[in-house]
Amino acid sequence: MSLAEATKSMIDVLPESDVKVIYFVAKNMFDKESSPFKALTREQILGDLAISRRQVENGECDDFDEFMDKIGADYGI
Repeated sequence: MSLAEATKSMIDVLPESDVKVIYFVAKNMFDKESSPFKALTREQILGDLAISRRQVENGECDDFDEFMDKIGADYGI
């Protein structure tokens, strides 16, 4: 199951009120004024990438497919 399919499956079982909240939050993520995500500098991005690479080298990460399988099992999708 792809990430998009898993997301749709989760949304399909939610009440309409929760779906409206999800749409509102997703819409605001792309609004420059209200988005919780602010632009990063080149140095911040490279610093985060260095941390990520170090974590992968040290085995401090989860396998994506296993993670998605766990989410699917937790939510019955």
